[in-house]
Amino acid sequence: MAKYILNSVDETIKLGELLGKSLTESVIIRMDGEMGTGKTHFTKGLALGLGVREEITSPTFSILNIYEGRNMKLFHIDAYRLKNIEEAIDAGLAEVFNDDGVVVLEWGDLLSPFFENKVIDIKINDLGDNSREMIIEGWNDDSFRN
Repeated sequence: MAKYILNSVDETIKLGELLGKSLTESVIIRMDGEMGTGKTHFTKGLALGLGVREEITSPTFSILNIYEGRNMKLFHIDAYRLKNIEEAIDAGLAEVFNDDGVVVLEWGDLLSPFFENKVIDIKINDLGDNSREMIIEGWNDDSFRN
């Protein structure tokens, strides 16, 4: 487990980019944090690290956004509005976990039956004044740690 204190949106994006650059195989990144804590900003950085050239937007209303990276796809899922597993199946989310690529999963406890792959868990805590504590299990980059 690694803890990072991030004091700006730029630092959040930079950490996401470092993680993206380090990924060489399919993985699920499960993100937990209140609304507005930087999940989408982190995903923007992750996308940069994966070589995605498209603008990253929150999938709050679309549930799933798919982007082409340099070597892997990026699947960005926001499961906040899903009420049950049947809605997830109807939205085609079960297939995403069988595809090659990086899955960023926000509010994803409901979807845990779909995956057995390697998981990186990220918890973001709001510290106020644009500062965040990010706790990452399953990945560590000491060069970024404060």
